[in-house]
Amino acid sequence: MLGPLTHKKQGFTLVELAISTSIIGLLAAVSLPAFQRSRDNVRIGALEHDLRLYEQEFDTFELDYGSYPSSHATAGAHPEGMIDRMSEAWKLPSPIGGTYRWIYTTEAKPSDRSAYIEIVHNDQSPIAIDPVRLIDIDEHIDDGDPSTGRLRLSGENLRYYIKF
Repeated sequence: MLGPLTHKKQGFTLVELAISTSIIGLLAAVSLPAFQRSRDNVRIGALEHDLRLYEQEFDTFELDYGSYPSSHATAGAHPEGMIDRMSEAWKLPSPIGGTYRWIYTTEAKPSDRSAYIEIVHNDQSPIAIDPVRLIDIDEHIDDGDPSTGRLRLSGENLRYYIKF
């Protein structure tokens, strides 16, 4: 039997709490960049999927009508003739932020025409991905250089060329 002066001490000391807190902080600091990269990878994969899906829808339209739909100046609005062909996701921000817009330039010579999906950076939905990661997207889709090829950076906007 324990006497009145010999009682067992319970709880943590301040040093033990400080060490535990430091370890948890270090683990969080190490895992946060990995979590961020993983989240960006999911966004990039979703963007690549969306762009390929939209490309197929525009190509099907072109096969059916002999031309791509005309440009639509308003980002987030369905191009003319595409409302029944495309999902409502076109009107939503892209997986990396920004809003989709369709551009089809109809120059005098057919060889000078270009068609692309533009992801427009705006205040309501800014493109929220590290510009360095755009190179990763470009490597998956194109040539790894965001100034040439199918995927191009144009100011703060991103363009995915279907015909160029």
